Amino acid sequence: MKVSTSLNVFLPDYPIDRAMQRCRDAGFTTLDFNYWDYQKYVHGLTWEEEEAWAQRIRSLADALGLQFTQMHGPVHGRSFSDMVLHLNVESFLSMAERSLQTAAILSIPWVVFHPSSITGNGEPYKELLEYNVRFYERLLPAAERTGVGIALENMYDRTQAQPLARRRAYCAMPDELIELIDTLNHPLVGACWDTGHAHEQSLSQARIRELGSRLKATHINDNDGIRDQHLLPFSGTIDWAAVTEALRDIRYAGDFTYEAHSSIRVLPDGLRDAGLRYAAELGNYLASGQGGEQT
Repeated sequence: MKVSTSLNVFLPDYPIDRAMQRCRDAGFTTLDFNYWDYQKYVHGLTWEEEEAWAQRIRSLADALGLQFTQMHGPVHGRSFSDMVLHLNVESFLSMAERSLQTAAILSIPWVVFHPSSITGNGEPYKELLEYNVRFYERLLPAAERTGVGIALENMYDRTQAQPLARRRAYCAMPDELIELIDTLNHPLVGACWDTGHAHEQSLSQARIRELGSRLKATHINDNDGIRDQHLLPFSGTIDWAAVTEALRDIRYAGDFTYEAHSSIRVLPDGLRDAGLRYAAELGNYLASGQGGEQT
């Protein structure tokens, strides 16, 4: 596994060329492009303007010897009735399609999307499944045109502090995510495992094995089991040996991709390069299979 980081280790108003260069200089050769960070920006662009923007980023990556290997797509909130940027389902679908087109320009194979509740008011499970199937079926033609896959992410609806709290986040459990992927039954639909979401859900990271070959992307981050903190490994309470062993057992072929921006953004800018070098070294240690042994 290659170790990758999301560019969201820098805020979206930071010059993207400098962000990419600093990640490369710290030891990262592959990156996650966080379209979510630029969602407000691209919302105001025509497709022609977005295409030119994406082409510029691709040229920067090529010049730096970097490769984008996954993308976090646009986000609509916890439900399809909780839209950001005053989007509705139709305009969000249009933005999602454009994110796939941008991913194709960047040669990104998988874009991560969130399965969703409809209103967040506790719809029956069958209704949630059918709604998400219908929604993502509408995105499949764009996936086929671009050749870019859709990786659906595990969510969470409880924490270790409130184990019985149910906000009914669809696909908080692996079996729900598997059923959605298998119902869509398309080679361009797979899974993304967020280690932090699983930990907040009080799930063993060993449940990665249930996803098997469906797993196409990862969001690697740590937390205390209560908050979605997006920390580097060993800064929270996740069992990292369980993560690496499960990824090895299913022969996961994607990147070990950090979504651990909170451990870097909190640093003074003069220390961020050192923080990124540490993150790269830590990721390589874990990805090499040395896991989580501690003394």
